[in-house]
Amino acid sequence: MKQDHARILIVDDTQESIDLLVYFLKPTGYRVLTATNGYKALEIINATPPDLILLDVMMPEIDGYEICERVKKDPKTQHIPVIMITALRELKDKITGLEAGADDFISKPYDSVELLARVKSLLRMKRYHDQLREQNRRLEEQKKALEREEVLKRELTNLLVHDMKSPLFVIQGQAQMMNLMANGDTQAESVRYAERIDRNSRGLLRMILNLLDVSRLEQNAMDLQMSPVDLNRSISEQLVYFKDLPGNESKSVCLALNNALPKIRVDYNIFERIMDNLLNVAFHNTPENGEVFIISGIGENGAVELRIRHAGEPIPEAYHEKVFSKYAANELKKAGFKLSRGLGLIACRLALEANQASIRIDPDYQDGVGYLVTLPAWENDPAMIG
Repeated sequence: MKQDHARILIVDDTQESIDLLVYFLKPTGYRVLTATNGYKALEIINATPPDLILLDVMMPEIDGYEICERVKKDPKTQHIPVIMITALRELKDKITGLEAGADDFISKPYDSVELLARVKSLLRMKRYHDQLREQNRRLEEQKKALEREEVLKRELTNLLVHDMKSPLFVIQGQAQMMNLMANGDTQAESVRYAERIDRNSRGLLRMILNLLDVSRLEQNAMDLQMSPVDLNRSISEQLVYFKDLPGNESKSVCLALNNALPKIRVDYNIFERIMDNLLNVAFHNTPENGEVFIISGIGENGAVELRIRHAGEPIPEAYHEKVFSKYAANELKKAGFKLSRGLGLIACRLALEANQASIRIDPDYQDGVGYLVTLPAWENDPAMIG
């Protein structure tokens, strides 16, 4: 509220008194509202609360004391300063006004200089009060936001700890089995146990690296080393590992790779982890005898597009953004969507955004779940132009 834009309500049943007050107040730039009775005054106060009220004491039906009391008892209006204008000079009259909540008094006949000084002083106090209330409101909102974030962090931490326990238990169990059967196991059994340990160790490492990546990316502390990367080659190299995993034997891969793709501009090591996460999500959620589709091509403005699709229950549109939000992990789990352990998709989005790339749910795929990744081409790197 700027001082010269303050709204002042004059309440008086005598038009001559209103006109005189308006005459004094108008030149100062105040916006003046008027009411000739208590009911009209209360209607204005409730509809558009003024910044200050000049209130005559002696009025029919509802006097100034009652209006003041109603204003001060209402939490929405109790902060509005009230100056009571009275011809009464008895101490008891002022006490009655103070008990009703009046902030100041001025006696008739009043001096215009004194009136304007008191108005200005109370408006200044109200402005400070409004600023304090606004600061308190913002602090309360921040407090609630921090409390909500703390709850979500605890839930996410619990989920991550639970996810990390699973591969650790498998690693521990397989190592114990190899110990117990050291004298009698066959070569094939040893290989099987070793493969399980390797697979779960890689899964655990993926979760740890995702956690570190997310933390560094959120703090803008990731030092990226951009280089030209062959997307199709990266896909082929990563697929070797996933196709050989036990449990993926019945799952097939359909590749539709554009051999004319330009190289993409990314941090190679980070992009390896992005691909590892995406393929892990795809294979993990593909049912037995299902198929994983991997498509590369060129999209708008020369950007490179990667689409990874798999069979399964489509993700409702309401969750399209939430699958990439770490604080929605618990909500997604309750809704029946556990796309991957740890921070797989969350780490993918943050890492891709750091590489000036993006990921979203593929809007063109309705038969399962699809992800559309848009990547900058190396030829489009501004640093390489000129």
